Amino acid sequence: MCVCVFSPALHEFPTDLFTNQERTEGAVALHVLFAMYMFYALALVCDDYFVPSLEKICERLHLSEDVAGATFMAAGSSAPELFTSVIGVFITKGDVGVGTIVGSAVFNILCIIGVCGIFAGQVGFCTLAYTDTDTHTGRDEYMGVKCWLFHSYRPFLSPLLSLRQCISKNTNLNCISSSFLLPPSLSLAGCCNKIKWLLAWPLCLLLFFTVPNCANTLWERWFMVSFVTSTLWIAGFSYVMVWMVTVIGFTLGIPDVIMGITFLAAGTSVPDCMASLIVARQGFGDMAVSNSIGSNVFDILIGLGLPWALQTLAINYGSYIKLNSKGLIFSVGLLLGSVFLTVLGVHLNGWKLDRRLGLVCLLMYCIFLCFSILIEYNVFTFVNLPTCRDR
Repeated sequence: MCVCVFSPALHEFPTDLFTNQERTEGAVALHVLFAMYMFYALALVCDDYFVPSLEKICERLHLSEDVAGATFMAAGSSAPELFTSVIGVFITKGDVGVGTIVGSAVFNILCIIGVCGIFAGQVGFCTLAYTDTDTHTGRDEYMGVKCWLFHSYRPFLSPLLSLRQCISKNTNLNCISSSFLLPPSLSLAGCCNKIKWLLAWPLCLLLFFTVPNCANTLWERWFMVSFVTSTLWIAGFSYVMVWMVTVIGFTLGIPDVIMGITFLAAGTSVPDCMASLIVARQGFGDMAVSNSIGSNVFDILIGLGLPWALQTLAINYGSYIKLNSKGLIFSVGLLLGSVFLTVLGVHLNGWKLDRRLGLVCLLMYCIFLCFSILIEYNVFTFVNLPTCRDR
C-alpha cells in the first residue's frame, strides 16, 4: 500500500480555471508564464515605488545611513521573499516560504557571484581595508573588510540603494516616466526593448494610476501613501506568484519546498542578479559581492523570524510552526557550507572576482540544487512522504 500525505496548499487558493487533466496536457505552461510575469511585476513595484518611498521615510526620520541601510532599505530589497514567507506561514501552511528563503540565500551567494565573475568582462578586486574621509568632520573612518561594503559611496549604505545610485548614473532603468505611454517606435530602439516595453506597459499603467510616484516632486509629500499602496501591490503580486507556483508544483508532482528552493528563489532574486552584474561590468566588484551577501541577513532573520513570531506569539500564542519536510535541515546545512566555501574561495583566489571564481560558484550552486532535490525525493534517506494526487 502506497502511503502519501495530502498537500493543503493548493486548496487554500481559489479554484483554478483549468482542471488537473487540462494542466497536465499543456495548460500548466500558462501558469509558468504568469508566474514569471509576477516576478517582473514584483521587481517593478519594488524598484520604482517601494524603495523610493522608503528613502523618503528615512529622510523624514533623519536616520543615519547605517540605520537606514539595516532597517528600511534592507526591507526594500527583500520584500518579495518576506511576503512569500508570510504567505507560506498563514495561507499555504507549508514549506514554500522556508524553501524560498533558503534557496534565495544560496542563489544570492553562489549564483550571483558566479554570474558576475563570468560575465563581468573584467577582474574585480575585493580589498581588505578601506579608509574614507568624512567631508564634514575631516576624519578618517576605517571600514573593516571592504568586500562587504561599497566603493565610491558613504559607508554602510544598503546594497540596493547603492546599486540604484550607481546604475542611475549610467543607465535609465526607470520604467515609470512621463513617456511610458509613447509607442516603442518613438521612445525605444531595438526589438528586445520593444518587447520589454510592450510587456511592462500594462503594469506601468496600473501602477501609474494607483501608486503615487514619490520620486517625482509633484508627489513627494505623498510618500506614505506610496509606501502603503506599493506594499499592498507587493502583497498581492506575491500571493498570485505563490498561487501559480503551488499549482505548477502540484501539477508536475514537485514538492513545495523544491519549488521554493529553485523556481521561487531564482525568480525573486533575478533583479538583484541583474543589478549586481551591471555594477560588476562597471568595475565595482566589491558592490556586486556586497549585494549578494548583505540581503541574506534580512531574508533569514526577518523573512523567517517575523511570520514565525506573529504566528506563535500574537495570533496563536504557544503554537508552533510545522515544517512538513525534514530535508530542510540538510538544505540549511548546505547553505552554511556554501557560505564558508564562498569566503574560502574568494580568499584563495586572491580576493579577485574573475571567471575562475564564477565557474566555481556556479558549480557549487548546481551541486546544492542536485543534493537538495535528491534529498527531498528521498534518494539518500527518507525525509518526507510523497504528496497525494487528487482523484
